[in-house]
Amino acid sequence: MKNKVCMYLPPFAGDYSGVASTLFDLGGMICIHDAAGCTGNYTHFDEPRWYGSESMVYCTGLRKMEAILGDEEKFINRIINNAMEKKPEFIAIVGSPVPNVIGFDFKGVANAIGKRTNIPTFGFATAGIKGSYKDGIVMAARELMDHYRRYPAEGTVNKAKKLAAVPGISPLDMPQDIYEKLQRLTKDLGLTLIQKSGDYGSLDFYKHPENVNINIVLNQAGYEIAAYMKEEYGIPFVTGFPIGAELINEYKKCVNDVLAGNCRRDYIEETNEVLDSTCKGLVIADGVTGISVRKYLRSLGAEVKVGVISGDFRDTVNLNNEDLILEEVSKDYDFVIADPLILELVPDKTAKISLPHYAVSSRVGKNENWDYLDEKNWIERLGSVVNKAVKKPA
Repeated sequence: MKNKVCMYLPPFAGDYSGVASTLFDLGGMICIHDAAGCTGNYTHFDEPRWYGSESMVYCTGLRKMEAILGDEEKFINRIINNAMEKKPEFIAIVGSPVPNVIGFDFKGVANAIGKRTNIPTFGFATAGIKGSYKDGIVMAARELMDHYRRYPAEGTVNKAKKLAAVPGISPLDMPQDIYEKLQRLTKDLGLTLIQKSGDYGSLDFYKHPENVNINIVLNQAGYEIAAYMKEEYGIPFVTGFPIGAELINEYKKCVNDVLAGNCRRDYIEETNEVLDSTCKGLVIADGVTGISVRKYLRSLGAEVKVGVISGDFRDTVNLNNEDLILEEVSKDYDFVIADPLILELVPDKTAKISLPHYAVSSRVGKNENWDYLDEKNWIERLGSVVNKAVKKPA
């Protein structure tokens, strides 16, 4: 029970929020099966795009007697009636704790609705208890991709020679302005993005993944999806993002090498080199974000460890609960870079740099967002604490 109790931090975004986030802007109808509590958690705290959006996110309105008696026909009819009116691209039934505890056949109900509507319908047995939001993102992406491979979609296919995709990306990991800036960078490389400007998702990506020439991986979920696509379709990928002019040039070379088929290493490939640095720091973030930040800080001379909240990832430390975070931040670091709520746990003697992570602090931390792709912003925030190790750019 110890590792499940949060004394200082809010619960991190759960797997049902990851599923819903992946499906949010794909034109489908998302039905969260609960009595409104988990739907409210998602729409109010885990989905910054929800306010003012026309995306179809609904609560099934699960009630006590329906749960006890297993009266599934009532909510099945609600979903069918709405679907026949709205004509969504697909229907998704997303789980919450109660139906998982009492027992509910998500796949079976989804299959029944799909047969009665002739609309692709998916059932996700998420519960928000064990899996992280990253697991939900991967689950949803794999389900859609596998469905459209079994039942090929009709319609036009993008035949761009340098078609790129950003798999698994979500506002839970990356703010809108940072994501759009990285979208522009990929376009500057001559790539045609399958996602429209500002959009995190694209249904074409799931309908025709074989047409993608390269995947640009910006978060842990995207890494798992890209690895799956490389195995299934032979599509290469580049992981991470650059900070500063020097690393942007290295990144561009890596992307071009991957497209040419002659790249032997990933952009953020880990190194066994240990820097002889008097300045040591800790970054707690999504794994890809953390390693990308570490690559930049190491280029300046600082030694950095990366901790992640959503499961094991490459050469990082798993900090997926409050106890592990408390233990790690209490170690002898010169600086810690993390979500502002996590920084509250860091000792006063340690320098703190806020890097909001929506899956941790939601709207509480959003006002502290800043352009962490801009090298000048880093130098300003690093300040005197790392002057002894960091070489300021001219």
